[in-house]
Amino acid sequence: MAEIKCGECGAPMRLIEGQFGKFYGCVRYPVCKGVHSAHQNSGKPMGIPANRETIEWRKKAHAKFDPYVKQWFRNRREGYLFLQNVMGLPAKDAHISHFNIEQCQKLLQILDKK
Repeated sequence: MAEIKCGECGAPMRLIEGQFGKFYGCVRYPVCKGVHSAHQNSGKPMGIPANRETIEWRKKAHAKFDPYVKQWFRNRREGYLFLQNVMGLPAKDAHISHFNIEQCQKLLQILDKK
């Protein structure tokens, strides 16, 4: 697996088994408190690490996108196909966990118009 870089400082991150499960933590902790979520079974990172501001925008995008998917699509797969199409992205990049701030803002604008 490729080295994961901290979204806050750019230093490497390491997989940690914490009290609440697996996650990635910055090797510069406690100077840098960058963290990133991991799949509990495989330990693979969930999306692309980001700084706190980007993470907050991703949360806003998910908060608006998830109910939209539940209301208008039969499943998440269809919702992500919609996301791929409206954002003009290849399938591998059509995940909010890969988005930068501008992409999150664009998605929010699109959903506000729907």
